[in-house]
Amino acid sequence: MPKKKSLFKKSLLIYTIVLIILSFIFLIFVYSNLKKYEKNLLENLLENTIHNLDENQLKKYLSDANQNENYLKTYQDMVKSNDLEFTKIKENVYDVSLNERVLFTINLKSLGEESCLGLLQYEKYEIENIIPHLEKGLVYYTIKIPSNYKLFIDEEIYNEYTKEEKITDLDFMYYEDAMPKILTYEVNNLSKEAKIEIVNYIGEKVDIQKDGVNYTVNYSIKKDNIEDASKIIGNIDIMKIAKDWSLFLSQDLQGGTYGFTTIKNYVIETTPMYNMAYNWAHSVDITFTSKHTLKNPPFSNEKINNFVIYGPNAFSCEVYLEKNMIVNGKEQTDIMHDNLSFIKVNNEWKLMNIKGI
Repeated sequence: MPKKKSLFKKSLLIYTIVLIILSFIFLIFVYSNLKKYEKNLLENLLENTIHNLDENQLKKYLSDANQNENYLKTYQDMVKSNDLEFTKIKENVYDVSLNERVLFTINLKSLGEESCLGLLQYEKYEIENIIPHLEKGLVYYTIKIPSNYKLFIDEEIYNEYTKEEKITDLDFMYYEDAMPKILTYEVNNLSKEAKIEIVNYIGEKVDIQKDGVNYTVNYSIKKDNIEDASKIIGNIDIMKIAKDWSLFLSQDLQGGTYGFTTIKNYVIETTPMYNMAYNWAHSVDITFTSKHTLKNPPFSNEKINNFVIYGPNAFSCEVYLEKNMIVNGKEQTDIMHDNLSFIKVNNEWKLMNIKGI
């Protein structure tokens, strides 16, 4: 009886050991297959491919693009980053980006579907090629600011702009150099992220609006009233110009040719504003203005606000006034609510545009 009991214990022990070994082998098998499955998942494949780029390969990329080899450490930090983003460009083509900068394009080849443990299906890929993007270097920015602003990169002034253009919808404001243009700066081939500061035309640092590596600023300074605006633009009698224009439109302005000789002092010859005033004064339409008399005083509820200042020599503002008249024995109010734009030429303010609000 003891012998039989001893044999049973030995058999049980052997069985248990074999079972443990088989279980261990099974767990290793499952684990290795799951690791293989995880490794071949597309996002992991892409990330591991970039993370595993070695020093020699990165040096070659830098050399082929005529980039400084001193940037290698920065390049290594970039490819090891956990913040890499992968964007599908088209079938089996992905861009690899960091901080909105495209570092690589990866082209894949599909090897068809495979299964893991008979349960998990996945598509297997291999890397066909990796295309580095070093045309602008590792760190770069595109910055757009007005021509009367200053750009500082790491506290040093930067003057090399690549493009000059007018502010959208303000073509009428450009005469000589009174109105600033928008300059585009392509700041390329930096070894690290830079400190960027922008100073406006009155020496104030301005807030920068960031969209990835594209930086812009507000192109103007806004002031609510003429008292604050005059600290930048100086003195100009905006209300007198607005009133004279209102009187000019109703054939009430003093001066030859229905007041044109007065108005032309406010505008620049050959500009659209001059031509509009000239055509009004010299066409038959002005003679059909309704017969009326002006009340005394002729104007009321006068307001000037909402200044948009592009620089010491260019601005616009909102003007509101009411012209009070008697037409056919009845009171009538003619409201002027317009945006007036001015530039300074030869130290004189000139009216460039009037736009109804």
